[in-house]
Amino acid sequence: STKFSEKQVGYVALSLLFRGGDPMMSAVVDTIRGDLAVGGGSGATSRKSSSDESSSDTYQSLALCSIANISGLELAQALHAEVQQILVSRDPSTTSCVRKKAALCLLRLVRTTPNLVAGREFAPHVAHLLQDRHLGVLTSTMSLLIGLASRHVEEYESLVPYVVHILGMLVLKRACAREYLYYRTPSPWLQIKLLKFLQFYPNAIQPGASSTSKSNNNAGTAAEKPYAAQLQSIVSKILTETDVSDSINKSNADHAILFEAVNLIVAWGSTGPIQLRDGAMRLLGKFISVREPNIRYLGLMTMAKLAQLEGSAEGV
Repeated sequence: STKFSEKQVGYVALSLLFRGGDPMMSAVVDTIRGDLAVGGGSGATSRKSSSDESSSDTYQSLALCSIANISGLELAQALHAEVQQILVSRDPSTTSCVRKKAALCLLRLVRTTPNLVAGREFAPHVAHLLQDRHLGVLTSTMSLLIGLASRHVEEYESLVPYVVHILGMLVLKRACAREYLYYRTPSPWLQIKLLKFLQFYPNAIQPGASSTSKSNNNAGTAAEKPYAAQLQSIVSKILTETDVSDSINKSNADHAILFEAVNLIVAWGSTGPIQLRDGAMRLLGKFISVREPNIRYLGLMTMAKLAQLEGSAEGV
């Protein structure tokens, strides 16, 4: 059907009644593929009207949501190429809304079939996505990237400079669209995801300590120093400017970022900057004295992690 109401009901029913291993799934794969490709299967044209583009976005969104809800090995193998194509397409007509859904849909498929994406070939496409100016696309891309890097760490190490750059824009320059400000904190959810990703690479602040291939070492050594210094400045600013706020919502957002920054310091280990470890320890000592039980619990738990690092126990 080309009617939105009928197509919406069909996809909702599909998501509720079908599962990945259902034998009837093969009968609807072609319909889903058609909606992913041209939006409603009405055929591609060289120039689309605004209403055609809107319909195409709607059909693609419905198809992507259904794929993510159903998942399953058969659906992943049949449609993962189309989902990847939507995500990495350079076509300017692909909207941010569709790109966000494609990233989260691919994450769902990767969780079902971990080896679905070839990391070394896909990493350059992720690098392009990380240069998108839409914070919603960046947040969805980081969710996908964390899922991919958690299984194949070395294959995505080349993306560390892009992640540090985004984090620097949010923390140091506070460059953030107004709709992504949460109680004057720039996109805290994205900041948390960026810090989580960096925890996979504890050697990122050490020049020449990259775990990539030897052929990249000579070129990488000089490039590591600028973003390593910037990363230390970012973490230092998070430590020094986070304080207990009267607003519970702002306090929760700021503390979530803070504790991920401290977890990054823990990931760096004893080779990380000692002034950052000492600063984190002093700040956590301040937090465990407040009356809010959640903050005290997180402060104690994080301080226990820091105390296990060599040379940090004296500051407890």
